[in-house]
Amino acid sequence: MTGMGFELVAAITVGIGVAALLFAAMHAARKAGFSPPRWILPAGVGLSMIGYSVWNDYTWFDRARQQLPEGAELLAIGHDSQPWAPWTYLAPVVVRFATLDPGQISETGEGVKRARIMLIERRGPTRIVPQDFDCAKGMFSVAGGEWRKAETTDPAFGVVCEGEGG
Repeated sequence: MTGMGFELVAAITVGIGVAALLFAAMHAARKAGFSPPRWILPAGVGLSMIGYSVWNDYTWFDRARQQLPEGAELLAIGHDSQPWAPWTYLAPVVVRFATLDPGQISETGEGVKRARIMLIERRGPTRIVPQDFDCAKGMFSVAGGEWRKAETTDPAFGVVCEGEGG
């Protein structure tokens, strides 16, 4: 099941659980002589499903980061707004981020270091992109690709070449 399918099943499950609780509460209220309005059940179910979806969207990033190896460095974060969730235009949600584990940096020879950059996406597969860094020359390349000059603000270069020339 894909991430989106799992989220849909989870939202429906929350709705069913809240429906059962509200049904029981409304039944108990009627037995006690109260007459709760009938719209409370569908409104409560709908609000609980929307509430779960909002919570799930805004906590995904923190939950995903907790799954990373200890010491993993965050390189970049991508936010987005979604038309089916209008509140994300006011507070965009994190939908992707890039990270690397400094413990996985290796030497490939001739002063070149290789790091595995993890590209993690909210509703997509995680991709691992190996990159080579020549710290002395201030260059980087996607492993086996063309060498390019690294920007001074490149967070991956900063993590891999920390304390070295470049």
